[in-house]
Amino acid sequence: MKKNGKILNKTSSIPGKKSKKNIKVKNATPTTYDGINFRSKLEVYCYKKLKQNNIDAAYESQTFTLLDKFVYNGESVRKMTYTPDFIGKDFIIECKGQMNDAFPLRWKLFKYFLYRNNMSHTLYLPRNQKDVDKMIINILNLNNA
Repeated sequence: MKKNGKILNKTSSIPGKKSKKNIKVKNATPTTYDGINFRSKLEVYCYKKLKQNNIDAAYESQTFTLLDKFVYNGESVRKMTYTPDFIGKDFIIECKGQMNDAFPLRWKLFKYFLYRNNMSHTLYLPRNQKDVDKMIINILNLNNA
């Protein structure tokens, strides 16, 4: 947000002051279903739909390293990883109702990672239950083709 020519952090009203709050998932309600701790209700909905349609997909089963750790001018920089919500045989699903500021860049880097490693997965980014329903139909049609 910009106010009087100064940029303000969304969670801080002090100009130039960064908030220590790291929002991983905006407006999400963590929910446990089938003994699995999901980060949002949309992920639970997606899980139920995948299960109802006998589509095999594992929840947060694999983490990809997008950038290795490195040292720059004596400063140690942490590696950057990405863990998709669901991974199936030939598809990856990321349920994302509301995106935080970091997600678009991480999603772009993840696509580049798949490209560089010749991994031809179909990517899905459902934002709501309607998107999940359309995605399920798409996956079923691709599996029956």
